[in-house]
Amino acid sequence: MKTIEQIKKIESVVLYVLRNFKSGVDYIKLFKIIYFAHKEYLATYGKVLCPDTFKARTYGPVPALSDKVIKNVEQDEMDEFSDLQSFERSIRVDNKLVYPLSEPDMDYLSKKECQYLDKWFDYCKNKDSVTELSPESHDSAYMSAVARMKEDPQLGTITNIDIAKAGGASEKMISYIREKELLLENLA
Repeated sequence: MKTIEQIKKIESVVLYVLRNFKSGVDYIKLFKIIYFAHKEYLATYGKVLCPDTFKARTYGPVPALSDKVIKNVEQDEMDEFSDLQSFERSIRVDNKLVYPLSEPDMDYLSKKECQYLDKWFDYCKNKDSVTELSPESHDSAYMSAVARMKEDPQLGTITNIDIAKAGGASEKMISYIREKELLLENLA
């Protein structure tokens, strides 16, 4: 499970992207913008932009917690005692489109992170989610997770190391990310 800090960061990333779509956006395009920005940021700096866990799904990588929140809101299955309550109340889903109901908490986003999100918003905004963006998101990280899922359906998580490799990270950066991931694993 994610910490409250991680949930607030994920919520802020989602709301930051959503505020650019005045008429709402389908969640596939939303997820692509977040994934592409996350991938490039991770490959460049060795840090996650969005601490969500990406899963391999039909249309490409999906941030699992964001997807869960959107589905909870869409199906009106929000839990008033959940750690996700604030996040669920910050969006509206209508006819498969997601709308922001609040502003992102900019204390959770750096200027550099916003630049990456803006770059990928500009890149994706006029592209079709299914025919253009989904195939593009079927990169080596996604394909590795899909291959693992053939052996075990629970292995559909796309690792940060695979994402960084797909983003073109150097071997030195991959080693750095691996070291951080191992350290975090040992602290858990």
